Amino acid sequence: MYDVPYHYHANYAPSPIASLIASLIKFPVENKVESYQELVCTEMDQANIYEIITTMAENNKISLLLKKNHLQGLGAQINHVHPLKFLSTIIVNPHLKVCLAQVFEDYFKRNGFMDGIGPSLTRESDKGKLDQYVNDFCAEVSTSREQLDGFFQSRDWEGMVRLLIAQ
Repeated sequence: MYDVPYHYHANYAPSPIASLIASLIKFPVENKVESYQELVCTEMDQANIYEIITTMAENNKISLLLKKNHLQGLGAQINHVHPLKFLSTIIVNPHLKVCLAQVFEDYFKRNGFMDGIGPSLTRESDKGKLDQYVNDFCAEVSTSREQLDGFFQSRDWEGMVRLLIAQ
């Protein structure tokens, strides 16, 4: 388009047929590999994660049922956060790490947590979007890749979270 002077394009108006065809053609999304540091987890995302984990730890099952809609709304707001960023946000914060340990003491809370993070980790693994981040994730949560490799290979997400809590 820019190989001819601009004034040749100044009066160009696409026809309705051209617009229709253009709307039907979808270009493949370029698979840009982001670094782990580029994965999005804003301060607002971190605040929402903090509220979700703290609320889960500090409330009984009945209170959680009453707050279900609010918690689901917070969860929807952080849906774009990569699961490894989500986990690291919890593990590197001493208060949230203690809260997650409390969540894991309760069968129902633990299952609720794993029902959210487990499928997300599996989905990212299926898309090939975990392995490229494992080294940086391990560095951020102060563990070695060797300790986590078996969990990633077997997709034992609960075991991995248990190990991260215990460290």
